[in-house]
Amino acid sequence: MGKSLFLKGVADLMINRGTLSIHGESRETMKATNWRRRVTYVGAKTAWWHEKVIDHFKDKEWLEAVVAEVDLSPKVIDWNVSRLSSGEAQRLALLRALEGTYEDEVRYFLLDEPTSALDGGRQSMVEALFNRFLNANQIGILFVSHDERQVERFARRHWQIYDRHVREIS
Repeated sequence: MGKSLFLKGVADLMINRGTLSIHGESRETMKATNWRRRVTYVGAKTAWWHEKVIDHFKDKEWLEAVVAEVDLSPKVIDWNVSRLSSGEAQRLALLRALEGTYEDEVRYFLLDEPTSALDGGRQSMVEALFNRFLNANQIGILFVSHDERQVERFARRHWQIYDRHVREIS
C-alpha cells in the first residue's frame, strides 16, 4: 500500500477494508456522498473539469478575498485552466477544497503532496492558510509529504507507511 492509495482509501475513493468513523458515525453507515463531502481528497496532480477557473468555485467573493493569501492575483479567477502553471493549479485546487469550510461542520482534508509544485515562500503561505483553519477547529488534515522540513514545521503527529502498515512514529 502506498501513500496515495492509503489516502484514497480513507476518502472512500477506492475499495478498501479499513474501518473509519467521524464523531462515532462509521463510514459504512454514512452515504458515500456525505462522507466525501466531509472527507476531501486533494491529489498531488490537480483535476479540472471546466474550462474556466471560476467555474470550479461557488463563491466568487470568497475566492477573490482569499487568493492573495496564497500569492495569486485576483485576475487568475477569470483565466482558462489551461493557462495555469503547476503551482497555480495546485494552490487553486487547495482553495477549491477549502471553499465552504466556514459554513459547514468540521471537515477533513487528505492532502497528497499539497505543496510539491511550490517554492518555500508559497509553501509557507499555504501552510499558514491551513493552520488558520486548523486553529479555528474547522478542519482536520492528514497530509503526505516527502519534505521532512515541512513535516517538522507543519505536522503535529507523524505516521509512516512501512510494509503495507501505517504506524505512528511520534
